[in-house]
Amino acid sequence: MTLKSVKLLLAGVLALGMACGGKSTPEGPRDAYPVWDGQTGDRPGKRTSAPRDLMDLGTTLLFTQDDGVHGRELWTTDGSAQGTAMMVDLLPGLPGSEPDTFTRADDGSVYFVARTTYASDTAIPRGADTFALFRTRGTAESTTLLLALPHRPGFLVTASGGVYLSAPDFTDSGEDAASLWFSDGTPGGSRKVALPPDARLSLKDSSAATLGNAVLVTARTSVGGWQLVRADGTMEGTRRLALLPPYGNVETPRRLTTLGGQVLFWAQALGGLSRRVLWHSDGTEEGTVPFADIAPDRDQDSFFVRDGMAFFSGEDPLTGSEPWRTDGTTQGTALIADLIPGTAGSHPTTFTRQGFYVYFTARTEVGTRLFRTLGAEENTTRVNVWDDGAQQTPQPTGGRMVATVDALFFLATTQADTSLRLWRVGATTAGATAVSGPLSVPMSLEIPARGVLYLSSLEDGLWTHNGMTGPATQVVPPSPLPADSWEGATEAVDLGGTLYFTQRDPTRMDTWRLWKSDGTAAGTVQAKTPVAGEFNHVQLSPEMLTVVNGQLLFAAMSPELQVPYSLWSYDPASGNATRLVTSLGRWVTATDPLLFTSHPVKVGRQAYFMVAGKDGGSPDELWKTDGTEAGTVRLKAGLAPYFATNFMPVGSRLFFAVNKSATRAELWTSDGTEAGTVRLTAPEFTSLIFGGAAMGDRLFFWTGQGSETLVLWKSDGTPEGTVPVGAMPGAQPTPADPGVALGDALYFPCGFGQGVPQLCRTDGQVMNAMTGTFGPEGTPLRPNHLTVQDGHLLFWAATPTNGYALWRAEPGGAPTLLMQARAGMSAVATPGPLVRSRPGGPFLFAASDGTSGLELWKTDGTPGGTVRAADIAPGLLSSAPGWPMVPSGDRVYFPAWTPTEGRELWALPLP
Repeated sequence: MTLKSVKLLLAGVLALGMACGGKSTPEGPRDAYPVWDGQTGDRPGKRTSAPRDLMDLGTTLLFTQDDGVHGRELWTTDGSAQGTAMMVDLLPGLPGSEPDTFTRADDGSVYFVARTTYASDTAIPRGADTFALFRTRGTAESTTLLLALPHRPGFLVTASGGVYLSAPDFTDSGEDAASLWFSDGTPGGSRKVALPPDARLSLKDSSAATLGNAVLVTARTSVGGWQLVRADGTMEGTRRLALLPPYGNVETPRRLTTLGGQVLFWAQALGGLSRRVLWHSDGTEEGTVPFADIAPDRDQDSFFVRDGMAFFSGEDPLTGSEPWRTDGTTQGTALIADLIPGTAGSHPTTFTRQGFYVYFTARTEVGTRLFRTLGAEENTTRVNVWDDGAQQTPQPTGGRMVATVDALFFLATTQADTSLRLWRVGATTAGATAVSGPLSVPMSLEIPARGVLYLSSLEDGLWTHNGMTGPATQVVPPSPLPADSWEGATEAVDLGGTLYFTQRDPTRMDTWRLWKSDGTAAGTVQAKTPVAGEFNHVQLSPEMLTVVNGQLLFAAMSPELQVPYSLWSYDPASGNATRLVTSLGRWVTATDPLLFTSHPVKVGRQAYFMVAGKDGGSPDELWKTDGTEAGTVRLKAGLAPYFATNFMPVGSRLFFAVNKSATRAELWTSDGTEAGTVRLTAPEFTSLIFGGAAMGDRLFFWTGQGSETLVLWKSDGTPEGTVPVGAMPGAQPTPADPGVALGDALYFPCGFGQGVPQLCRTDGQVMNAMTGTFGPEGTPLRPNHLTVQDGHLLFWAATPTNGYALWRAEPGGAPTLLMQARAGMSAVATPGPLVRSRPGGPFLFAASDGTSGLELWKTDGTPGGTVRAADIAPGLLSSAPGWPMVPSGDRVYFPAWTPTEGRELWALPLP
């Protein structure tokens, strides 16, 4: 065992967390094994887990944190390291589901929203993540997906028997459009709630509060103004309560808050006054009126409600922002105290009730101080008033204050001691005392539970304190993570049954070294270093590994030899590198100098690539190589592309799109000869080409711009045989998924209007939608990574609850579900490719069924033959098998993560 393993086991937290989670044991091989640990020790720097969102659910304490591997997910703790574990991995793999908007229901359960898929350009547009409403009681089994959503909700408020929320469905148009929903906490119990015809919810700005069994909501009118509406799911109970002035303005009413039998909120004053004032509503038209001429604090405008009274920071022209209270009536609304006489204002905040008193922090002439009040000026006092101006007076940080039965707690520093400490004010005293030693910064006070106080540190994890005296106790320290030898830029290829791969030089992180493996730890060694120069004295840093005709090629530059980025061949026996061509194509942009590096594309027994011309500018020459100097030749110069060229192999021929501008491309082809490298589209062709697929010896490719209907073309490699098939309304291919050929038809993603995504097919004459749909109406999760397996299709697509699942489709038949996660959750955050393990063998992929983490799976195309191939990281933890996933010899190699070794090279023997 490595030193890194020992340190991780001693740290204990992750291992203990694993032991707490149960997992199923599906049928399938268990013989994946670690090949090599290329990096020992831990990752450099201090890891931050940033626990937050703590909630006491009685039987357990629920919180979220990012363990550095799984992204931010739900965890539980009993206050000990042994009792701390990830509760559920809602979105396996990075960046995690990022749960938020936690709302406690009357029955003790918790509603929240989490991400269910992570968008990437290869599957759905970047930034178009999808989400869902969940409910939990603090266990994985009780965590239920209730409603699929395209965005996080604008608001989420509890109601009798469930929650109301504002969120669009997948068919709502406009970035700010939203619908009102009600969920009763069951998977089938979510429904849209009707609003008056003129009411339009704003996802960003609408506010809501419940009143009895109804919800009061602010909504826009058709002319852009604001109104208050009531809705309870019935026709008679749904109505407008008031138009809010000024009727054509966009000033936003805010902070709807329930206070007994009424709802408070801030809205524009009547009479054309350009200031917000206090309004209330009892759910009737006549009872919806402004009642107090006081404005909200510019810095914070929320209400703190306790025992029929709301406390807030209100702004008056004579006093500035000071503490106020209201019972929802004009007579019961009053200034508590003018803490800073004049118009400056003390800007009170963090109102908290303890015993008979309401505590708050406010600015004074000597800094921020703690106050308490019974609601009137005569009983409003400063805590530690006798220390006024003294060195030991606590200065609250402004964060959360926590009340228990017998004390109030807050975090503060003093002028004499700038270290952060926990302070206590007893229920029967007027003084605050420090009860902890120095705390790490930043630190936040969270909640009281099980007789202790919980604190959260950004860098040092979860802590507890007994509330009396002594140091805080660290519950869950962020464990050091083992160093990884595999990262996103690592490359690997098979060369005659041996795996060759790149690793960063630990002494020069901008340099790559070449390694090789026969599948054993002893046989995983650094390959002969690629060298060049007159005496082979210059070491090269290999990138973009490619194998052509049994010859390993790579790209590298050499300032020592004054050689720009070039293509080289490599002799494994000697390490000697031979330069094949200079100025390999690189597109230089302001944001990413390596954005469009031209990787050689294999077509038959040769590879094609782009090279910069004599002027050293943009790559405008097409070259090919068979891996030898003599076989590396230029095919066409002067192509002058506007941006990167799209290569599309078909049999032994290369088709490529040369983008001449942002709106126009040319289609070319090459048979590997200069004479056979010709343009296929006519000069008057004025469209973009953004993807193509081979069907037999023909290329089918898509053209179009913007939101116009796409047109499908086909080409047999001649100008006269390059013709349009026709417009394909509803076609939704992407450059990464232009379609695949199966038999005599081309299959591709499609959808009609805002309908449910489907698969479509064309025989080159007409387009037909196949039987079956995927996901809820309007979902952006189109079928992707279409792959042909033995006469049928495999692909990723959405389930009815909008999580990714693996599907199979027969030509002309209905789709079959092969693998999905439990409870309608997503099997992957972002779908990855399906990799053939060997000729005629099963396909491999990474997924989670919800009972284990993101692991390696295999499929033969049947539900029974789709099983987990290896469970590398125990419990809910994810080994996250990644790419490159390379078959080589009698194994498939892939990177995977474990809590003891980090992300390293693994292998799965092939049967």
